[in-house]
Amino acid sequence: MTPDLTLPGAALVSTCIIAGGILIAAQMFAVVIPFAPYVMVTLAVLVVLGAAMLIFSCRSRDAIPSQE
Repeated sequence: MTPDLTLPGAALVSTCIIAGGILIAAQMFAVVIPFAPYVMVTLAVLVVLGAAMLIFSCRSRDAIPSQE
């Protein structure tokens, strides 16, 4: 039995997108953020990881035959 990763995946993706938007908005207003490019790359990797969690959780649900 595999755990359902839908909620953690969705939370990870949405949190990283919001954090990236806040970081971009801060840079638009000329706020100096140290290591901003590295933070953006890390957020992008976390979005991909969260999307993979969503895809694999949906695929695992389809693979289990329904028992009626």
